[in-house]
Amino acid sequence: MTDGGLPASLGYRIRRERKQQRKTLRELADACGISTSFLSQIERDQAKPSVGTLHRIADVLDVTIADLFVEPAGGRRPRETSLAQVTRADQRKALVYPNSGIRNELLTPDLRRAIQMMWVVIPPGEGTGDEPLVHDGEECGLVLQGEIEVFVGEGPEQERHVLTAGDAIYQRSTIPHRSRNIGTTDAIVVTAITPPSF
Repeated sequence: MTDGGLPASLGYRIRRERKQQRKTLRELADACGISTSFLSQIERDQAKPSVGTLHRIADVLDVTIADLFVEPAGGRRPRETSLAQVTRADQRKALVYPNSGIRNELLTPDLRRAIQMMWVVIPPGEGTGDEPLVHDGEECGLVLQGEIEVFVGEGPEQERHVLTAGDAIYQRSTIPHRSRNIGTTDAIVVTAITPPSF
């Protein structure tokens, strides 16, 4: 929450985290490879970062993407009294990326597990952007609906894959990758990522 009691915006949370770490605008901007003025606009909610830029900001601040969208619950994980935890469809934690409308819904109860599973909805023509994503771990995606174009690697070694319903793809997350919905309807993908990086 902001000081006025309203839900904190993305820009407010980035600025709050940067100040808590005693980083200047220039230090964070330089580490993320963006201009100081662009970072200032992001923090004032006057500009929206791409998915790749948002990942870089989170990496430099050593937080998860979810930390920039969801207020921390505080305290320790509650003691689990059952053998399994159910995540109801209408109670998933969700993150909608600025500009793209891509919606990630967490299928696992929280981020304190060995694996993260997400229900991802990508509108037609939208994707992770031209800048590839790189993070620790491994990931696998299963297309439930639509047509997805995935690029893995860079330069002459780059691979392009087109996936449709029922197709799955696996890769090490340390290899640059990006994806886009090339169909005419929302694409739905279920992903598994380890370790969690939501």
